[in-house]
Amino acid sequence: MTITKKIILPTIFLACFFTACQTAPADEEKEESYKVRLQCQAVSEDEAFPQSAVFAIVNQNKAKLANISSCDSIPPASYEDYGIPAEALAAVGGWWAGAGDYFYAIQEDSTIAFYQGWVEEGQEEEDYHYSIVGTFADSRFNLQMPVKKEELVGTYALSRETGSHILFIGLREDTLKAEYFQMDGILPPVNQLNILMTSLEREQAASLELNPATLNFTSELGRGKFLREEKGSAVLLLDKELDGGPLRMEKILSEDYSIPVQ
Repeated sequence: MTITKKIILPTIFLACFFTACQTAPADEEKEESYKVRLQCQAVSEDEAFPQSAVFAIVNQNKAKLANISSCDSIPPASYEDYGIPAEALAAVGGWWAGAGDYFYAIQEDSTIAFYQGWVEEGQEEEDYHYSIVGTFADSRFNLQMPVKKEELVGTYALSRETGSHILFIGLREDTLKAEYFQMDGILPPVNQLNILMTSLEREQAASLELNPATLNFTSELGRGKFLREEKGSAVLLLDKELDGGPLRMEKILSEDYSIPVQ
């Protein structure tokens, strides 16, 4: 009997020890799961200037990303056609009058990131120019601040031997003002541009109605769009065609060199 007790008691102790070590905690943390959608909502059905709002929805949270001209859901089977990663959670966008705006949502580690891209008719590169416009983490949205109008002020130009184009953008009170010029031949050096402008007659002047989220605008010059790229800023005049695409002018001078808008 004594031998039996000495063998059984240590065995029971060891069994209990290993069982306790292998038991997982009941309150082990679970990885947060997300239900992500991008929603289109018509704002204006004006045939000349349609507008749709793009909303990001994560679980029960909702935030507006932008207004764009055309918005429809993009199925996963079409993601590659729009330069959208295959693992994207949702995508929307559309094409209108020579240009398109597109959005997609994707999970990056524990964050949901939202990207906006654009494409224009006649562009040489096959690129949708996607850039991040917001994130969702820790149960809240963090959206990128819209571009300030002051950042768009300056001189934009296209210089060609067959004829050059110049667009001055100024700011009066809270309204962007534009003055458009054309001239024969190539532009002179930048430091001589202001002297040249005194002899040129203005083609058009306009006030720009800007959408800060997409940088699209409407005006007496027609429809347009400001572009912010790694190599610099540019502007498209969508209703002024050149070489089969919209007129594109690069920003060449800051506001310090711009001719004041009258």
